[in-house]
Amino acid sequence: MRRLWRSVLDALTPYDAGPSLEALARELGRSDLVRLSANENPLGPSPRAMAAVAREAGRIHLYPDGGSTALREALARRLGVGADQLVVGNGADELIALIAAAAFEPGDEVVVPEPSFEPYAISATLAGARVVPSPMAGYETDLADVRRKVTERTKAVMLCSPHNPATTIIRRAPLLAFLDALGVDPPLVVLDEAYSDFCDDPDYPDGVRLLPRYPRLVVLRTFSKIAGLAGLRVGYAAASAETIDRFNRVRAPYNVNRLGQVGALAALEDQEHLDRTRRLVLEERAFLSTELTKRGYVFPPSQANFLLIRVPDPAALRARLLKAGILARDGASIGFPNHLRVSIGLPETNATLLSLL
Repeated sequence: MRRLWRSVLDALTPYDAGPSLEALARELGRSDLVRLSANENPLGPSPRAMAAVAREAGRIHLYPDGGSTALREALARRLGVGADQLVVGNGADELIALIAAAAFEPGDEVVVPEPSFEPYAISATLAGARVVPSPMAGYETDLADVRRKVTERTKAVMLCSPHNPATTIIRRAPLLAFLDALGVDPPLVVLDEAYSDFCDDPDYPDGVRLLPRYPRLVVLRTFSKIAGLAGLRVGYAAASAETIDRFNRVRAPYNVNRLGQVGALAALEDQEHLDRTRRLVLEERAFLSTELTKRGYVFPPSQANFLLIRVPDPAALRARLLKAGILARDGASIGFPNHLRVSIGLPETNATLLSLL
């Protein structure tokens, strides 16, 4: 019998994003659902971004700028890098897939902390590479173990800081020591900084500033979180110009739509909204952390816009929260059984959450 599908697909479990908010609202018969399961921006998008998208709506019959030029140039000015050191993608998910398409071949190894964001392993497996898991040390990325797993066959190391779902960061000195230990011919080191905007630890390193010293470093960031544009799917990678050239060779033309480009550009320029979002998340994260500790809950100190809370009966607690219109993520589905991952919400939502806990 003719074999139609790649055999590697049998080893993959599709990423489960869960039902849409709209579908759940219809199913439960309520319009007041609050999703604290997807780490979305509680304030919504920038008003400037919404206005820019509305203005651009009449031009959606035209192909977008294939290189996201205006957005890359604005990002380059903001970050202090060349525009040729940036590529914009259809969310960070596409950027992870671009890395795999450009670099991974059968027989390569990719070291991935476990657990972590599922697309790291999925993209590597699809490219025919072997995923080498590095178990987390509790809630921390074990860089010593990651280093031990690097061999001559290692094509890339995937790191996430702040970590999703553990909320912890990789501190400056350990990260620099790890990068130095890889030597003069290191693999690619992909540093996913999707949640970096919510970090207030002074020991957190800015990956983009490390690029001149480590030319095989790739830094991923997104407009989905602090900018509130998750529905537009816009992320970007910063790396050496040579690395970005390789990504562009496998990137699909017109990969970022017209509305996503103008929305992201407007959001980038709305510093007031970015500051307001960060301030809300940091204040409410501190409030929730204090109140949960008073109630006896255990969780790692978060540097993201969510908490990973150990709970005795996740299913029962999720059901109680859902009955009150709050969606939380079951930790078992993301590698942390007996935990719930809960996004930072608006003050009134957080107060309701605490009353139910």
